[in-house]
This record gives sequence, structure tokens and C-alpha cells, in this order.
Amino acid sequence: MGWGHWGWGGLERYNECLIGLLAGLQEKPDQKDGIFTKVVLEAPLITESALEVIRKYCEDESRTYLGMSTLRDLIFKRPSRQFQYLHVLLDLSSHEKDKALLFIKHLYEKEQLREYVEKFALNYLQLLVHPNPPSVLFGADKDTEVAAPWTEETIKQCLYLYLALLPHNHKLIHELASVYTEAIADIKRTVLRVIEQPIRGMGMNSPELLLLVENCPKGAETLVTRCLHSLTDKVPPSPELVKRVRDLYHKRLPDVRFLIPVLNGLEKKEVIQALPKLIKLNPIVVKEVFNRLLGTQHGDGTSAVSPLNPGELLIALHNIDSSKCDMKSIIKATNLCFGERNVYTSEVLAVVMQQLMEQNPLPMLLMRTVIQALTMYPRLGGFVMNILSRLIMKQVWKYPKVWEGFIKCCQRTKPQSFQVVLQLPPPQLAAVFDKCPELREPLLSHVRALTPHQQAHIPLSTMAILEATTRHEPEGTPGEEKPPKRPSEEDPKPRGGPQGQGGGPSSVSSPSEPLPDLGGPDLEPPNIFISVPEDEESSGGGGDVSPPDGAALETPKVRDPPPFVPLTPK
Repeated sequence: MGWGHWGWGGLERYNECLIGLLAGLQEKPDQKDGIFTKVVLEAPLITESALEVIRKYCEDESRTYLGMSTLRDLIFKRPSRQFQYLHVLLDLSSHEKDKALLFIKHLYEKEQLREYVEKFALNYLQLLVHPNPPSVLFGADKDTEVAAPWTEETIKQCLYLYLALLPHNHKLIHELASVYTEAIADIKRTVLRVIEQPIRGMGMNSPELLLLVENCPKGAETLVTRCLHSLTDKVPPSPELVKRVRDLYHKRLPDVRFLIPVLNGLEKKEVIQALPKLIKLNPIVVKEVFNRLLGTQHGDGTSAVSPLNPGELLIALHNIDSSKCDMKSIIKATNLCFGERNVYTSEVLAVVMQQLMEQNPLPMLLMRTVIQALTMYPRLGGFVMNILSRLIMKQVWKYPKVWEGFIKCCQRTKPQSFQVVLQLPPPQLAAVFDKCPELREPLLSHVRALTPHQQAHIPLSTMAILEATTRHEPEGTPGEEKPPKRPSEEDPKPRGGPQGQGGGPSSVSSPSEPLPDLGGPDLEPPNIFISVPEDEESSGGGGDVSPPDGAALETPKVRDPPPFVPLTPK
């Protein structure tokens, strides 16, 4: 029998009766017997007022599950009005989100309801293009904008249902990209914060996600980048994802930030090529770049094998063309490497220094790195002395910046460095004293402390530079101590071995002869190599940097210069 036969009065009385019954049950504290649900399901008609009572049940924290279960049952058992009941449940998803979303995801699996649920979710998503939140979000009937600005909560109201469906229907991702391009900055920031888990739920092999990367809409670059980060923060990038990002970078959007999430999937040469742009980014971003390349991310995920090992990365930074990146950014990047002490061990740094020293031309930051390595690991002192000796063989003074660092290193490592300084050709030795005059006296004292036989191995031209200040002072100055007579003048015995370059008396200028020209940078260094015995090295000599500790470190040995002639103070 149709309800029209009852007339308006009959329907009104029915409604009052049903509402009274449901309201009475609402006051009953224990609903475990499900009387409320039974009454609703057996009622011939669910009026608007009765539906409102059911809605209030859903909003009552203590009865939420009961109310939503009742709605779910109505959806399936009253197909003629199922969309009306579904709409109430969907509307609750923006407020009582957690429990409502559980029910909705279950309903979403039903083919006949799927389209309606999606449409509702996308309608709410589209609200984000408005400059202000529409009044529908505040419970009003009409979809009109209100003066209140968007807040994080109102933004999330529009996203809850959509994000719950996204892992189940990947095609919906394109709708988010479309809305994102039109949204205001506050909405974009909130979207970027809440998108992580749903994107991980899709996975990096999702065809729709790969399509979004491939066709990144203008204005959605930050959204795509965030998606890439979410996918690769804990797992290595897939080859297919790397391919799409590489194509996007080279063919459409040459923004190096796209490459960061897939760095560990690129070839070594690609990473090196991108380094100048990468290290000019925001310091926080640069730190993330290095975390990925060095495998120092903090997380429980599986990190990918970097295309560059730590040593190769530091060497690549030294070799960046200064025309492509400012030196300040390069220095900051090398400092990030040195900050990872667990990664940059003394062994790694020894390999780096040796390879940099063998390059031609010498990298500008070579000596800065040598000094930093020595500061971190004082036991590298002996290794560094060998590096300095090799640099003399490579005429380090031809590289002004490296030469400046060479002198600083010698100054910091005295007296251990005296054996190196004495290997310099006279013009370069004079240049060292011009920059560091305070080195002359300690070095001269070191030489005077040698035995006569040891002093004989030092060329007269070198001694002339060492004694220049003393020799030019007026004679007879009170308290002046004249330099001792050169042992070579008493013992004209010819010098053998590598020191033969100094030659016999005919090839060496006497102290009374004019000093050689100091401007000849191409002068070959004399083959003099003075080593300090092991027991003297271990004593430290009061230098700024501690000497090496012997066999504690096995580092790649630099190719040795000609044999050392041990010269030990008397």
C-alpha cells in the first residue's frame, strides 16, 4: 500500500512515532543488543528526520560505529534510496574521517557504488580551487564562499576521501595535479605534507604515476618532485622511474631538483655532470643530495648503491669547472664531505689526496683538502710530507693558489716540514721566506744543528738564501754570532747519489758570489730528500699537527722520490 493513501497527517504521525522511538533508544546507554539498528531496518520508511537522528548517532563518539553500521546496512538493504544514505556516510568522511573512511573503502569495492563515491571525492577535491573555503564545508546547504581563509583543517576536509581512494584507483592522481596547479600556496603546502603515504601506496611502478612524471603539468613540478621523494626515500628508484625522470629533465624541464630522488639510479657521469647545479641549491637540499650519494640517510629502508663512492665524489667536487659553479659553493660541498667522518676515513682521504696530487693541472682546492685531512687525522703527517715532496717535483709554485696552500701547510707542520722546505729551489725558498719570514730562523737553526757531513749535502745556493739576513747584517754587531764555517769548504769531497746535482766546487757558487736570480720559476728542484728518523718523528717537535703514528694506518703510498739521505741533528 502506498504512503500517499495515509495522507500528510498519517505520515507526520508516523514520523513523530519513529523519531520518538529512536530518540528513546539514543538515551539507552547499552546498545550491544542492536535494538537501534533493528528498529531502523524494520521501519517501513526512513524519513528525513529519522535520517538526521542516525547522522547524530554517527557523530556521537560513543555511538559512531553503531550509527555507521546502520547506514551501511541501509545502503545495501534499501537500494531504491541507497545513494541518499551513501551521501550521508560520505559527508561524514570530512569530519568523522577515520571510521567513516573504513566503511567507505569497503563500499568502494562494490561496482554499483564506485562511481558515486569517486564523484563525491572529486567534488570535494575541486573545492580547493576556490580562493576561500565554500560554506558547504561548514555545514551550510548552499555552496557559497565565506570570508574565512583556508586553514589546514578545512583543506584536509577536502582531501580525506580523495586520498583514501587514490591507492585503489591510480588514475585519480591526474585530478590532483590539475587542482594543484590552480590552488593557492597554503593549499599546495598542505597537499605536499599529506600526499606521502597515499603515493607510497601506489608504488613507483604505477603506470599512472609514471605517466604523471612523463607529462608533468606546468605548475605541478613541486608536486611531482614530492611524489618522487616519497617513492625513493626508503627504497632505490626503479629503472623505469629513472628513465622517465631522465627524459623529463633532458627533454622538457631541465630543473636539477627532479634528479635528486633518482640520483642513485643515474650513471656516474650523469651525477658528475649535475654536481655544479646540485651544490648551488638550498643548503638543506644539498645535504639531502649528499646523504643519498653517501648512503647516510636516516631511515630503516634499503639505500641504493651510489654511482659514486665517497672518494670519487670528493675528487669530482675538486674538478668542478669554476665557470659553472662559484668556489664558495664548492668549498661548502667539500665541507659536507669532511663532516661525515665515518665515511671519510683516513684511508679514503689518503686515496683522494694521492689522486688529486697526480692530476695535471693541480686542482685549486688541493692544499685546502690536504690541510683539512691532516687536521682530522694527524697520523697522516708522514703521508702528507710525501705529498708535499711530490708537489715540489711537479713545480707547485706554478699554481698560485696551490702554492699558497703549500706554504701554509709547511708553516703548520713545522718542524716536520723542514725536510720538505729544504728541497725547494733557492728562488722558491726565498719566496717562502717572503711570505713567512718567521720560518727562516727555525729552519736555519735546524740546519746548523746537523752534523758537518749532513750540512755538506745542502747546496750552497740554498744556504745562501737561508743565511741571507745574517750575512747582510753589519759586522761587529755586539753579541752577534757568526755562522760556522761551511763544512764543504774544509772537505771538498765530491757528493754522490742524488745530491750530485749540487756538484763539486766548480758547479756551486760560494757565499761571496752574487745570489742567483730569484725569478726563475722553471728552475728544477734539487734532488735532496731529508728524512727525520722515526724516533724523532714520534716526538712531534711541537708542531701544530701531530706526526704520524707509524703502522697505525695503511694508506696507498705515493710513488717515492729518489732515496732519502738521512740527515739527523747532532
